[in-house]
Amino acid sequence: MRSSGTPLILVPGLFGTKENWIRVGKELSQRLGCMVFAVENRNHGGSSMAPSMTYPEMADDLVGFIDWVRKITGEEQVNLHGHSMGGKTVTQLATTPEYAPRIKNLIVEDMSPLGYPLKRAEYLDCIKHMIATDMNKTRSEVMAELGEKVSKVLLYQFVRGNLGEDVNGKAQWTCNLNVIDETYIYLLSHDIRFGVFDGPTLFQRASGSGFLPAAHKARVEKMFPMVKFAETAWSNHWIHADDPKFFVDSICDFLEPADELGQLGRKAMI
Repeated sequence: MRSSGTPLILVPGLFGTKENWIRVGKELSQRLGCMVFAVENRNHGGSSMAPSMTYPEMADDLVGFIDWVRKITGEEQVNLHGHSMGGKTVTQLATTPEYAPRIKNLIVEDMSPLGYPLKRAEYLDCIKHMIATDMNKTRSEVMAELGEKVSKVLLYQFVRGNLGEDVNGKAQWTCNLNVIDETYIYLLSHDIRFGVFDGPTLFQRASGSGFLPAAHKARVEKMFPMVKFAETAWSNHWIHADDPKFFVDSICDFLEPADELGQLGRKAMI
């Protein structure tokens, strides 16, 4: 892995883990010639378990990691990417004046800075199923049980990434389910309506997911005056998993344009 160039930090969404980003992270590192880091949000994986998880809190957490990356790489700025909940976290961070100078380029994957009136019932159902699961079983037994209840294949896969085993071989969740359950509606509905990030910004959009509505385009453009949009019709909400070629290509075109205009251009949200 080459380590020259501005480092890139990948921030997952809800239930996202570092392991979800190994494939695309390696490809981005090779193509961009930089170090790529994937983090885990609070109440996930190896990160701290906390009684709350607001966007300002998660932005503060992320700044600490960014400063560590700046220290070990010697770079003053980083390129920052966030997916879903992570996308709203990086939006919160980039539009906070004291944090913004750390960011060279911002990339938001299929997430609006504004909230939603929808509760996304499939996600709520998934969380409820996870909480209700009898954990006095092996990991494989728990996954078999959840496989009958969680309908979305990708959602099932991300849930699987949050299931480990204790020293006795019994299944255990590696995320803080109770706090996630308590804050889920906040995480989806929270608005980031104020602040501006003047740096180059890319919003990646899955046209059919509904997480980045066309009606939010004007607000995005106001908050991010240098924004570009890249859209795929071949993906659901998890672009990096559903359409990894588009995901990697659009980031590389954005960060390293092939000519003065770049290959990406500015695309309208339909």
